[in-house]
Amino acid sequence: MPTHSSDPKRQFVAVEDLLTRWLKERRMLLGKYTEIVVTLDSNLDNDATEQHQKVLCELLVDYVGAGHFEVFHELIDEAESFDDGSGALAERLLPAIGDTTEVILAYEEKYGNAMGHQDKLKRNLSALGEVLESRFILEDQLIAGLHNRHRRLVKQAPLSA
Repeated sequence: MPTHSSDPKRQFVAVEDLLTRWLKERRMLLGKYTEIVVTLDSNLDNDATEQHQKVLCELLVDYVGAGHFEVFHELIDEAESFDDGSGALAERLLPAIGDTTEVILAYEEKYGNAMGHQDKLKRNLSALGEVLESRFILEDQLIAGLHNRHRRLVKQAPLSA
C-alpha cells in the first residue's frame, strides 16, 4: 500500500503501481462476469452456477473494497500532494461511486453464499452489469482527473533523490 509522500512525483509513481494492480483486478472481475453471462444460457446445473456466482461475488467484494479502502484514498492523497485543486473532482464523484457500491454489495449478499435465487439470476446479472458499467465510467473519470492529469507534470521533472 502506498504511503502519503510530500513529494508529488513519488506519490504519483506509488499510485501508478496501485492502479495497475487494481485495474488488473477489474479485468479479472469482468472476465468472470462475462463467463457467467455466457455460460448461463448453456443450462449449467445449479451447483456449477452457484460456484461461478460465489467466485464472482468474492471478486466483487475484493475489487470494491480495494477501491474504497485503498485506491480512492491514495488518489486523494496524490491530489493533495500536487495541491492543484483536482481533489474537488473526488468530492463530486465519490458519492456516486458509493451508490454503486450499495447495489454491488446487495448483489453479493444475495448470491455470495451460493444459495438459491437462480430464478432471477439473469435479470440481476443484467442489472449488476449496468451498475458495474456506470461505476467503471465514474472510476475512470476519477483516475483521469486525479492521476492522469499529473502524468505530464511527472514526465517533465525527474524524481528527487
